[in-house]
Amino acid sequence: MRQRRGIDLTVGKPAFDMAEELGKLKIRELAEWHILGAQCSKCHARCWLDRWKLADKYGRETPLATLRPFLRCTACGNRINNSLVLGKMDRNA
Repeated sequence: MRQRRGIDLTVGKPAFDMAEELGKLKIRELAEWHILGAQCSKCHARCWLDRWKLADKYGRETPLATLRPFLRCTACGNRINNSLVLGKMDRNA
């Protein structure tokens, strides 16, 4: 599909796995406008995490992939195969 500004959208598998790339990032490498969240694999509940508290507790050099085993869903209590989510803050927040 050709877009107005010359961006081509491809159909099919993306060029990289977002979950894998997100896991390689360290807490200190997140931009100021990024927010870190978690999503439950069982009930798909999503919540946002306080990355400053995570940095204080685990250290700023901690890769995000090492935090995944510690994620627990507050809605259903699931601890298995939960994932991290990266979002952007609202400009007006």
